[in-house]
Amino acid sequence: MWLAPALLLAIPALHAQDTRNVTEPHIPPACLVLGARLSAPHGVLSDSSERKPDTTRLQAAIDHCASGEAVELKPQGGHNIFLTGPIQLKPGVTLLVDANAALFASRNPRDYDIRPGSCGKVGPRGNGGGCKPLILADHAPGSGIMGDGSIDGRGGAKLLGQNVTWWDLSREAKVQDMAQSVTRILVVRQSDNFTLYRITLRNSPNFHVSVNQTNGFTAWGVKILTPKTARNTDGIDPTSSTNVTIEHCDISTGDDDVAIKTAATGPSAHMTIAHNHFYTGHGMSIGSATAGGVSNIRVSDLSIDGADNGIRIKSDRSRGGLVQDVSYEDVCMRNVTNPIVLTPLYTTFSGNKLPIYRDIVLKNVHSVTSGWFTVLGLDAGHKLDVTFDNVSVDGLTPDHVQAANADIHVGPIRGNFVPSGPGVSITDTGASAADPLSCSARFVPFPAIPTAPEAAVIAPPEDKTLYVAADGTGDFYSIQRAIDVAPADGAVISIAPGTYREVLDVDKPNIHLRSARTDASETVIVFDKSAGTAGGTTRSATVNVRGDNFFAENLTFANDFNATHPQLPQGSQALALLVTGDRAVFRNMRFLGNQDTLYAANKRCLASASQPCAPSRQYFSHCYIEGNVDFIFGNSKAVFDHCEIHSTPHSEGFLTAQSKNSPNEDSIYVFDHCKLTAAPGVANVYLGRPWRPYASVVFLNTEMGGHIVPAGWREWHPGETHSIETAYYAEYNSTGPGAHPGERDPHTKKLTAAEAARYESPTFLAGTDGWDPAKVR
Repeated sequence: MWLAPALLLAIPALHAQDTRNVTEPHIPPACLVLGARLSAPHGVLSDSSERKPDTTRLQAAIDHCASGEAVELKPQGGHNIFLTGPIQLKPGVTLLVDANAALFASRNPRDYDIRPGSCGKVGPRGNGGGCKPLILADHAPGSGIMGDGSIDGRGGAKLLGQNVTWWDLSREAKVQDMAQSVTRILVVRQSDNFTLYRITLRNSPNFHVSVNQTNGFTAWGVKILTPKTARNTDGIDPTSSTNVTIEHCDISTGDDDVAIKTAATGPSAHMTIAHNHFYTGHGMSIGSATAGGVSNIRVSDLSIDGADNGIRIKSDRSRGGLVQDVSYEDVCMRNVTNPIVLTPLYTTFSGNKLPIYRDIVLKNVHSVTSGWFTVLGLDAGHKLDVTFDNVSVDGLTPDHVQAANADIHVGPIRGNFVPSGPGVSITDTGASAADPLSCSARFVPFPAIPTAPEAAVIAPPEDKTLYVAADGTGDFYSIQRAIDVAPADGAVISIAPGTYREVLDVDKPNIHLRSARTDASETVIVFDKSAGTAGGTTRSATVNVRGDNFFAENLTFANDFNATHPQLPQGSQALALLVTGDRAVFRNMRFLGNQDTLYAANKRCLASASQPCAPSRQYFSHCYIEGNVDFIFGNSKAVFDHCEIHSTPHSEGFLTAQSKNSPNEDSIYVFDHCKLTAAPGVANVYLGRPWRPYASVVFLNTEMGGHIVPAGWREWHPGETHSIETAYYAEYNSTGPGAHPGERDPHTKKLTAAEAARYESPTFLAGTDGWDPAKVR
């Protein structure tokens, strides 16, 4: 059915910063009308229909029409579906999809190949992937897509010849930290004055609308609807473009609802985003690429309901630039995890493209539910410049606000959101109190779309894994942030390769940290506190694990304090890991430090003959532990299985400083099938010395390098203490040049095979709950 042209409205956008006088678009006359030949009962095309694409017919019609005309797609004779592979718009020509008609994307990845076999796969970044978009407007000014029908990318339908969907590939890429090659619904490139009007876009495999180097883009009355679990399905992303208007749109996606970006091709400026409703997704974003500069952005009359993020500006030193003259006015948020995120530290990447944010204004902004808030400048010399004018958060929790290096202006109306923190200055411009912006009628359900047929898709299940990536491609760029938002009973946190300079505090049970990369050196958590700088050895740890049932795999925990500071007799203790939780497992890990690298200890408890201390059990499997003085110490019940214990230079080294306090305390270190190595030239290293009188350490089946001294063990302070007399030091089947049979300190016990068997981890660590660390995954 022909769609009558809409009446032109002469009402300009409120607070417009698009320099055009944008009014409601109109539908051009049809050059050709194409009738549908396919139908999709319950959203499913038959196998025979999948082999009858309309691609050639559609492209021929577009190529035939003159500028100012439209190719109209309409239902016909009980059919309402058009099936297509990639098509390209030409200058001035509009694709018009009538009510009750739908354009379905082909499920054949070969249709989208840039090179043979390049699309529909997951592989290493830069390894020859690439897909054409479903619809491309390239150097096609004045073109557009309109109508009350729909375009469906079918991201959740199985690909032809593959037992996966586009969305499955996206999730696989995320889990494996690799690149996905999937298609997008619409790419607009250097096509000025492009228009999207009233159309419904659904289920894109990737971004729904990508706008690049375009002067003049309008999206009016557009609906974008994709499951929140579909990864990388941004709504509308204007990049290096100017004069952009997005109005009266409803957007619910699995990533940024709108994301303004820039590239080396130029700035993004003069944009109006007004009278919109956002639902699931990552909210109203600027960045993370801002190197070309972003300015003159006006966001107004916006509701965000159920998104992960609300108002967000994000970048870092590798892709940052100046973001200025950006305002958000009359914004209501509900059930948003991170209502306000202003950060130039989105990733840990380094570089000289500094993200600077200034003249950022939030006016009449109200979050009716609390959440987490980030308000950061780059550093003391590059502060965030932001104004909060009547910004309020119901149930605001101060502990959930991170602020630093910001010049904050408050007023003319003072709300309850006034962050404070290191390097934060507050300028109160005579602010007066007032009621928060009323949001009572601002949250409305996503509108029904009865005229837009939908393809049957399989929505990805909710992935409860929390993904962290230093490059910003994960759910979080900070591991600690993921730990903070994890449920109280724990979560799996997947960490992409990179270097994360932060301190981790794990107080919750059942936290699992892991990298998909088996080379633990690719994923590093590092910091540089020390006993001298932090106020004590136990406060110096890079990673602090106090929660039970902790698991870590394929990671490096490091403390690099001594990389920039000399190792002194006092104050240089610098922990990579402090672990006191019970049932902790570490697999294929690297622990790097010098003095006191790894503190494996019991929880605080009373130890006496009548009340022995319950042990904290810890299992280290196939790990690398590096240090020089007492670098494995504490009083837990720990097994080190097939680990390499590596000594670094020092005049006198000690592998262990076990600290069992009482003969009744269930505390001992067991090294089973380990290998003791050292840096070149290192000698005079002891297996351990007793930090407390009943220190207990056992070495089983361990290959010992020549750096181990013949005596093996030494008193804590010879001539002053006598703990080695009550300590329990034992060996069984030691090999290598450092075994020194017959030359050990006389306090060393030589175990029999039967005695050694008692220390094998399946029984030694079982406890009363039958814990088996080998089964922990």
